[in-house]
This record gives sequence, structure tokens and C-alpha cells, in this order.
Amino acid sequence: MSLLANALRQTLPRVPDRLEQLSALIDPTWIAQALGTSGKASIRRRKLPAEHAVWLVIGLVLFRDRPLWQVVQQLDLSLDGQALPAPSVSVQARQRLGEEPLAELFALLTQAWSRTAVNVRQPLRVLAVDGVVWSAPDTPENRVELGSCSNQHGLSPWPQIRATCLMDTHSHEMLDAKLGAMDCGELSLAAQLRGEDHSVTLFDRAYFSAAFLLDWQAAGTQRHWLMRARDNLRHEIVQQLACGDALIRMPVSPQARKAHPHLPSHWQARLIEVSVGGRLRRFITS
Repeated sequence: MSLLANALRQTLPRVPDRLEQLSALIDPTWIAQALGTSGKASIRRRKLPAEHAVWLVIGLVLFRDRPLWQVVQQLDLSLDGQALPAPSVSVQARQRLGEEPLAELFALLTQAWSRTAVNVRQPLRVLAVDGVVWSAPDTPENRVELGSCSNQHGLSPWPQIRATCLMDTHSHEMLDAKLGAMDCGELSLAAQLRGEDHSVTLFDRAYFSAAFLLDWQAAGTQRHWLMRARDNLRHEIVQQLACGDALIRMPVSPQARKAHPHLPSHWQARLIEVSVGGRLRRFITS
């Protein structure tokens, strides 16, 4: 925790605090494109137009310890040098904006900032998928819409929201993310992620599913995956490729085939065994 706190102390003072500084990082034409695609571009001249409302949301993320009106002042979000809008105008602009333009902008940014060329020495980009759960404000609406997890002590005291994210393990860039209520499983959210061609994606064992993994690798070109093998993995060796490296065949459960009729009775993968720190580790991969 002290390392994280130290990193935040070093990072936050370097966050751009003016609109012209932020626009050097995010091309305003991307914002215009996101607003146009989502149908949220401002038609009439408002005190806080749609493009400034996008900057407002970005500012609220960067300056989470400041109230909304202060973020408007910090970024000087006014139209043609007019007086800054009242806080209520900012709230209304944010509500009008909705989430669609921000989702569009997120996709544009990941495409613009991501590596596009394949590295000859490392032809497969290494990605990772994992889930996270956040607590939300405890309101009746959030209780109904989001729900919460439970344990042996009962329901969580807070409503919660689940997210599954795709990340580049080298740059730590977030490439995609899907959010849902707590009744939406992590695997269901992961199936909606936008994978990358020429990549190998790391999953934990909770993602072991023939339907999910076969669909993941079939969704593009050279979309591989890798995870730790379960201790009770049911399989038979089809071909021994090398010491600790085998092509295996695994049965697909009747329940999975009923839910996904396109699945075969068996599917194949590669089982790799390596010694790490004197312990045998097993990995399964495409």
C-alpha cells in the first residue's frame, strides 16, 4: 500500500490541469468523432457544449478529490470566453452526455495508442484478462440495478458493480473493459471483450470453458490463450511433442454442449509442464 501511495504522490502533481494541456494528449477530433458516432453532438450553442462535457468527465476522473464546479473552473470549461456556467448547468450537461460518447472515445483511444505493428522478435503481444468488483453508493436504485455479492455473513453492505478488463502486460494499457451488475458473471463479461490479433492472452483458471476459449481463439487471427491447468483436468495425451510438452484431448461436458450446440464432443489444447522453484507447474494453452 505504501508503494501505491508513493506512486500516486509522484503522479498526481504531473497531471495536466488545463484544457490545452489535456488536448495535447487527447486529440479533440477524436472527441468530435465519438460525439458524432453516438449522436450526442451539440446542435445548438449551449453554455457547456457536448465536447466540453466530455472534458468535464475526464477532469472528474483526474481530479477525483475536487467538486464538479471546481473541475469546471480548473479546466476553464466555458464557451467562447463567457462566464463559467453554474454548477447546475454542469450537472445537466453531464446527464445529457450519457455513457455512449465515452465508450466510443475509449475505443478510439485504445486503437490510436495501441501497438499496431507486429514485433518480429516478439510476434505475439502478451495480454491479460481479469475481473474486479467496486462498491457503489448505497442507494435504493443501485441496490435494485446492481445488487451485491454475499458470503457466509450475508449480503455485502454496499451495492457493487463488476468489471472484466483486457490489459497489455507490457505497457499496462487498458485495451477494453466491460461492466455489469453483480448478477452478470465474469465469464459473460469477458466474452464481450474485444480481443487483439497476433496475441496470447493470459487467463486465470476461472475462465476455463471450452465454449469461451474456443470462441476467443476463433474470433481473429492468431488469438492465443494461456492459463494454469486445473489439478483435476480430465484429458488424454494425443501426441507427446517434447518432454513436458504434449497435445491433449479433453471432453466437453453435456451441460456445455446443451448450452452451446456448436461445440464438439472433445477439444484439443497443449499441456506444458515446467519446474518453477522446485515445484511442477502445468499450463494449458492454444
